[in-house]
Amino acid sequence: MKILAVASLLSLADAHFTTGHLLVNGTDTDLWKHVLKVGIFGNPVTNGGFPPDNHFAQIVPQYSSDGWHNPNLTCGRLAFDAVKDTAVADVIAGEDIGFRVMSDMEIDPRYNGGVMYGKFFHQGPAQVYLSRAPNDDFMSYRGDGDWFKVAYQGPLNDTDWLLWGKQEYNFTLPRTTPPGKYVMRFEYFMPTSEKGYVQFFPNCALINVIGPGGGTPGPFVKIPDHYNEEDPGFWLPFNQEYGRLPADQMRMSEYKPPGPPVWKG
Repeated sequence: MKILAVASLLSLADAHFTTGHLLVNGTDTDLWKHVLKVGIFGNPVTNGGFPPDNHFAQIVPQYSSDGWHNPNLTCGRLAFDAVKDTAVADVIAGEDIGFRVMSDMEIDPRYNGGVMYGKFFHQGPAQVYLSRAPNDDFMSYRGDGDWFKVAYQGPLNDTDWLLWGKQEYNFTLPRTTPPGKYVMRFEYFMPTSEKGYVQFFPNCALINVIGPGGGTPGPFVKIPDHYNEEDPGFWLPFNQEYGRLPADQMRMSEYKPPGPPVWKG
């Protein structure tokens, strides 16, 4: 029975995830060192009903049914409460940066056999936004300023999402990004044809961008007010929903993501 219980939790951990690792030029900077640690689902005092060393409650997604303007959509549940405990990562504009999914061992130490990283289980796109902290002060900022998009990853082809089943996502930070301190928001979500059931997996890292600057980012949006229920990209047409039609009829490359265009520097 114990083996079955652990196997069941492992299956749930694969189904949900959180990207608690920041990657800088492919180097893992450790769990929650530079990424704002998300809060516990439910009562933080009781760890959401889980044992103290079990963090499954932290990987539960945000749902569109929780509200399209829920502040937890910005960086995850209670994420800004962790600012004081989060280190700022120096990153150089023009180099690679990314996020990695939390490992099974980090979620629950009962998973044996070493570190097994989770994966982007649900099918969907990934997007990355930046927001400059006013006066480069993270302590008084809660993500209510201007955001601009710097990366997007959608379908691989007409039948598959590129990141589905992968463990991490890396992109190149635009070389002309103005230097300064930014909240970098990674957003992965599962589009669906069922209203109220879009699942969001947001995480944010604190970074200090170093470089020559010179670029003019934009267009800007407010988060979480950047999306609405009827925006394209959340509700898949019949031919783009996995398993609905034969592969040669899916045409997923026609998918259009929500939000502003990517600023490339």
